[in-house]
Amino acid sequence: MERVRIINLTPHELNVCDSEGKIILSIPPAKDVAIPRVQTYSRIVGEIEVDGVRIPVRRVVYGDVENIPPEREGTIYVVSTLVTLALREKGVERRDLLSPDTNADSVIRDSSGRVLGVRYLQTVW
Repeated sequence: MERVRIINLTPHELNVCDSEGKIILSIPPAKDVAIPRVQTYSRIVGEIEVDGVRIPVRRVVYGDVENIPPEREGTIYVVSTLVTLALREKGVERRDLLSPDTNADSVIRDSSGRVLGVRYLQTVW
């Protein structure tokens, strides 16, 4: 396994936990770096009716993705899942972009339900 450098491009500290929930790595947000953002748009595509109440349904469309750094050998960027999904939808494959895995078997919470970290990073490619 090759050594990589991880740059956290989210606004939050990223804590990676082991299978027992112990934090084994903390990666602070990168300083002085613009956080990647996705422009989103939505439009009404229909409606559903529940108990006589009509509820509009909108479809979200991803716009431009901003502030994505260029690929650098040996570097992984942690970004939001929304960023990776928007890029995938546009046909852009960036295997150097990972996001925190928020599936139930990955998220580690304290007794109050507050997220402490994740066990996995995820990719959409």
